[in-house]
Amino acid sequence: MGRPPTRASGVKALQAIKESSGVGRTKKVSVNSENPSCQPVGVKRSSSPGSIVLPSAKRNALGDVTNAGVRVSVPASKPAGVRKSDRQQSLKKTKEISKTVKLEPDLDVSLEALQTSTLPKDTPVTQVQNFLKATTLHDLSLQSEETLSSPEASSQEPPTQLWRDIDQAEAKDPLFSAQYAPYIYAYMRQREEHFAVAPYMERQGDIHAQMRTILVDWLIEVQENFELFHETLYLAVKIVDLYLSKKDVKREYLQLVGATSMLLAAKFEELTPPLVDDFLYLCDDAYTHDELLKMEQDIFKTVHYDINIPVAYRFLRRLAKAAEATMETHTLARYISESTLQDYQFVVEKPSMVAAASMYLALRMKSLGGWNPTLQHYSGYTVEQMLPFVTRLNTLIQTPLGNTCTVRSKYSHDVFFNVATTPALQDVTMDAEKALAECPTVVESS
Repeated sequence: MGRPPTRASGVKALQAIKESSGVGRTKKVSVNSENPSCQPVGVKRSSSPGSIVLPSAKRNALGDVTNAGVRVSVPASKPAGVRKSDRQQSLKKTKEISKTVKLEPDLDVSLEALQTSTLPKDTPVTQVQNFLKATTLHDLSLQSEETLSSPEASSQEPPTQLWRDIDQAEAKDPLFSAQYAPYIYAYMRQREEHFAVAPYMERQGDIHAQMRTILVDWLIEVQENFELFHETLYLAVKIVDLYLSKKDVKREYLQLVGATSMLLAAKFEELTPPLVDDFLYLCDDAYTHDELLKMEQDIFKTVHYDINIPVAYRFLRRLAKAAEATMETHTLARYISESTLQDYQFVVEKPSMVAAASMYLALRMKSLGGWNPTLQHYSGYTVEQMLPFVTRLNTLIQTPLGNTCTVRSKYSHDVFFNVATTPALQDVTMDAEKALAECPTVVESS
């Protein structure tokens, strides 16, 4: 094999391109290798240079205010002109500054510290960055040994926390968003005040509380048949109450209000909500497609297009985690909480209170201890605050409901551990005293 051809220079390659194009050339041009300027012999030099030269930028009237033309070079090894003694002296000065600097969280390293230091002018950028890192005021390692070993620092011990952090186990799992959970539930506590419902049945002329009970009983059947989320059922009942508290409804349109509220709630909560025709079928085609859509617009407008409403079921899940409740105990609390949906007297109650009282009653019905500090912290209620409400709940699950017993029948199934058959408390007050004796340590309500 012969010797591989050497790569032509950039000027020769450019000249070859010009020869092949033939533009502006009528004479064959030969390049003299002995010509140091690489200019063709016998040919007049073209106005364009033989090599590519970037044009100089037009001078700005205000001067060059950018650093586009500044080239910063960071040497890989120690820079020339910096002696070893200078670098040692600079490092010694850096340590002295880091020891004498006062640790205050609101201050930062000023430029004067850099200007007054003995860093050489030719110090690389990396060494300057290391200098800034060494003199940062937020690093606890810069504190002197005397400060760290002072009696004041050692005497400051964290306060004893009586409640257990239930989000600590999922702190490193991004799917749980554990760091946001306390703020989310605090925000829900604020939102529930905005959606408080006042007693409205006295202003309704054509419907009464028993009709509302029948409607909610039917909505529970719809939720069970469509296998919708429990949050959808709670939200639908809340939308019905909000609408009835602001609008007078005739009894022949009460079922339409319930079906449309369930449709709105399903659109908000479900991944695949039921169709409009499905709800019309459940209503035995008593209403038309246009009537349901018109009612949907009216309800949505009445609630000011805001259906992000906190419901008791969401608070209940949080408390079940705080109580470390089994699935059976959690289901019993769900049964108690869901029973309040049918009773008109509970429409004015806060969802957080309903969830807390339901969990407390479920724990006591199962004889699983008292209201510990962790439950009190995450619920925000003490036993004394919940006791009147717990008494009402205990009476509710003991009262026969007649034909509107869908909730009780639902939770009497084996799938739900037959929790509806769990005996209620005999005396809530006496049981509360016993519970306080079992769990005497309480904390302030947060």
